[in-house]
Amino acid sequence: MRFTALIPTHNNGPVVGRAIRSVLRQTERDLELFVVGDGAPEETLAVVRNLADSDPRVRLFAYEKGERHGEALRHQALEEATGEFVCYLADDDFWFPDHLRVMGRMLQSADFANTRFARVYPNWRICGYVGTFDDMDLRRRLLETKTSFFGLSFGAHRMDAYRRLPEGWAPAPQGIWTDLHMLRKWLSAPGMRFATSPLVTGLNFPAETWRDNPKQQQQAEQNIWYELFKDPAMVKAIRRNIPSDDTHLPLHRVIAAANHTRRGTPGFTGAIRRLFSR
Repeated sequence: MRFTALIPTHNNGPVVGRAIRSVLRQTERDLELFVVGDGAPEETLAVVRNLADSDPRVRLFAYEKGERHGEALRHQALEEATGEFVCYLADDDFWFPDHLRVMGRMLQSADFANTRFARVYPNWRICGYVGTFDDMDLRRRLLETKTSFFGLSFGAHRMDAYRRLPEGWAPAPQGIWTDLHMLRKWLSAPGMRFATSPLVTGLNFPAETWRDNPKQQQQAEQNIWYELFKDPAMVKAIRRNIPSDDTHLPLHRVIAAANHTRRGTPGFTGAIRRLFSR
């Protein structure tokens, strides 16, 4: 299996490196990573170039600012993709190391797939988003209302299926979320096969819940989350303990569960010290 991972970015230099590193840490090694700069400033481009210099799988597309959120630039980059499967990642989210492996298994028999994820809130709480393409009522609501149950970072598709769509990535109409506009094209295309994994494969930091926090504080807290979840025990703990509904789970419960199974690893212990010394 060969993957194309695509990260769109505009002006998120301080955190885009974290997203890129989570792609490069995947257990599936046969991949190319396209970072699509939508009028990104030099600060952001420099972060990407630095990582590209150390790993030839990283490729920067430094475009001028595109219409709306630069959706058409994603399509333009994908015309050069060599992956069988395409996975997307927002520049302020990150994947767990087995994300591509989970996606690849589903895309062997599906055209479009998604995984579950944990949404992170500034009060050190996590919520596990719930939804599945097996729910036909949910599919109807996705087509008819402004709703969604997963974001850009946790959707993927076969490249050959993308080429069969009447239209790929293109600017969304005003008032419609970019990702929902693209998802509706998949749902409206005849014969497409869908799959959902209940496994949590990464963390999402929704902008609307973080925007009231100072930028520097956001970055510091989110970096702690990244450091914590480098430890496999934390990944196992969140998967075992996250509620099956949208109930919030305090981070300290995940830490306690992980600490019960694995104690004293340097990265894990150091990240916890930084967390509680704030």
